[in-house]
Amino acid sequence: MELDYEKLGFKCGVEIHQELNTKKLFCSCESSMKEEKKTFEIRRQLRSVAGETGEVDTASHYEELRERVFVYSGYENEACLVETDSEPPHPVDKEALEICLGFAKALHMKVPDTLCVMRKTVTDGSACSGFQRTILAGIESKDSFLPKSKVKVNQLNLEEDACKIMKKEDNVVYYSLSRLGIPLLEIGTTADIKDPEHAKEAAAEIGSILRSFNVKRGIGTIRQDVNVSIKGGARIEVKGWQDLKTIPLLVENEVLRQIALLEIKKELEKRGLKKFDNNIANATNAFEKTDNKIISKIIRSNGRVLAILLPKFAGLLKKEVCPGKTFGRELSEYAKAYGTKGMIHTDEDLKKYGLEKEFDKIKKQMKAGKDDLVIIIAENENIAKKAAESVYERALYCLTGVPEETRIPNHKDATSSYARPLPGAHRLYPETDIPMVQITQKIMDSIKVPEMMADKIARLGKLYKIDAVTLKEMQRDGIDIEDYAKKYKKIEPKYIAQVLIEYPKEIKKRYNIDVDAEKYADELFTRLSAGEINKDAVLEIFAELGKGNKVDYSKFAVMDEKALEKEIKIMIQQNKDAPVNAMMGIVMGRLRGKAPGKTIAEIIKRLMS
Repeated sequence: MELDYEKLGFKCGVEIHQELNTKKLFCSCESSMKEEKKTFEIRRQLRSVAGETGEVDTASHYEELRERVFVYSGYENEACLVETDSEPPHPVDKEALEICLGFAKALHMKVPDTLCVMRKTVTDGSACSGFQRTILAGIESKDSFLPKSKVKVNQLNLEEDACKIMKKEDNVVYYSLSRLGIPLLEIGTTADIKDPEHAKEAAAEIGSILRSFNVKRGIGTIRQDVNVSIKGGARIEVKGWQDLKTIPLLVENEVLRQIALLEIKKELEKRGLKKFDNNIANATNAFEKTDNKIISKIIRSNGRVLAILLPKFAGLLKKEVCPGKTFGRELSEYAKAYGTKGMIHTDEDLKKYGLEKEFDKIKKQMKAGKDDLVIIIAENENIAKKAAESVYERALYCLTGVPEETRIPNHKDATSSYARPLPGAHRLYPETDIPMVQITQKIMDSIKVPEMMADKIARLGKLYKIDAVTLKEMQRDGIDIEDYAKKYKKIEPKYIAQVLIEYPKEIKKRYNIDVDAEKYADELFTRLSAGEINKDAVLEIFAELGKGNKVDYSKFAVMDEKALEKEIKIMIQQNKDAPVNAMMGIVMGRLRGKAPGKTIAEIIKRLMS
């Protein structure tokens, strides 16, 4: 399906969240997340209360209704009383603040004269206290555009990262406190991204700029939130996407989803549906003699089966909202959000559940017509009631169109699932335990902006004759080629890059072994610089180290040319009838690593000519 994004009224902005490689933002705990020694565990539940305006945040109220329990684990040197909200936060980490101000300066953003630490209500349990601290550190200026993609960066926040989820068991969620409090830059763009590929380009450009600073690297250290809407639709925030390459597919699928939801709205209008009441009924009696094991087990455990009648909805739950996902599956996510296993409805093949007779009874009970749809939800009464209410409210919203909400991504197919309502603006309030931070011109003048990644790659490529692809890989892996070049002046930087980037790939291909090149690099480069080994031996030594073997470096000791020629003469005499190419193989088999291959080849050709 070819989409005309301009005609669709497409709007998109991205938010990039990047962890900084410093101490935690409001305490001196480490941010390494080794999680080696567990020191404590606490359990909490969160409750929603009205703020200063007298309003209760929608997302906060939703989480309270779910009645979940949160269990937090603290690890040695990685969590303290600050993370558990048992001690006031310490002053803002100086290094993290300087990195943040440096990023603002690099993108020509305006930095407020006074930075105020704010609390942001977070009630999904990912913040132990029920809030995260965030600082607005940069706002847009007329020049705060990304140089290549021309997308404007309009907001920069310095904030705490959230807890790391460990597992879920029924209504209990287990978190680690090790990630909570790690400094995070949140970079937001305006909604003027033109299409899905443009979204990828903007996110990639922000990522490239970030790698010029002291940031963490690896999976999970950088995450993208994508905000998408179309004309007639609504702003949807898909949180926590990690695969840059497939951002276009994620964005396209959300556009297709909104188009499909608007089509459902039009179809209901065509069917003459303008409103419908909350028609939820207790249908447990219809399942007293059911053969369905799952439902009978729920009833035996004092559970209930609730039925929902959706007038004129027949056939709509079969509609595909994006590739591989029907509206029925979409609607079931609202039931699952309250702890159910899902729902069953009359747009499905009821034979596979063995529930044809039961649904016939329910249809009669609810006076369902041929154009009506019936849904059942089976769970304990409290959960079933909340889930049924949620499904009804979402179905009712089909008459309006697309609801604003926060969604979580499905990384397998780049679709998304309902997470919670979109938070309101009133979830922010000042942090009273930390004084405001004054930003003077003197402070801004002292902030140094590092060399940008693109400029650095161009400079190093010209200086060391290393291709841009290799240099990008080195930057991605945090390998400082300049440091190696200064340290090992006798070794060509181009060869150093080859050893650190290409050799591990070759060893993986040949032996299926993963080798941490930097772990052994200093030892090998030191021996290479001292002339104890030669280049031809490095790959083999790497492989031995990767296998966990202790290397006998005497096997790879460099032979001088006289000793080498003497050894080769003996081998030629022992293999008088061997042609030059065969002789080359014989000699290399015995002397590989003891001298450069080029030198060995020259001696053989000279002696056999």
